[in-house]
Amino acid sequence: MSPLSMDLRRRIVCAYENGEGSHQLLAKRFSVSRAVVGKLVRQHRQLRTLEPQMHRRGRKPAVAGEKEQQLLRHLQQHPDATLLERIDALQVDCTVKTMWQTLRRLGWRFKKSHYELPNKIARTSLSGVRTGATVRRRLTPSGSCSSTKRD
Repeated sequence: MSPLSMDLRRRIVCAYENGEGSHQLLAKRFSVSRAVVGKLVRQHRQLRTLEPQMHRRGRKPAVAGEKEQQLLRHLQQHPDATLLERIDALQVDCTVKTMWQTLRRLGWRFKKSHYELPNKIARTSLSGVRTGATVRRRLTPSGSCSSTKRD
């Protein structure tokens, strides 16, 4: 459904301001609903415009406007901060999932770098040990296990 023309909007509000009738009479005269007349008069009184207003559906974003700018600055200054740390730093009342979705919407992704050190330094398999051989493990000073063959 398209919005009413600006000419019709102006004529409705002018007719009401000139006292040419009530909302009900003007609605019948201009072939619109009574609620439309009331809405246009109220919009003109409050906003001083008769332009069609754009209304967003759904929830308003938790991080928008100035908070979004603060978040972008925080991302630049602290790229390794966790989601909880970002929520605390910005003092935003939102969940971790909301913060994650906001970052995704802004185009930020969090993947481990391919150039990081491996998680484990010690080898996990015992190469060179024959099948069925008895292996005794001992703890080395670095905290990793080493094995020795018993003969």
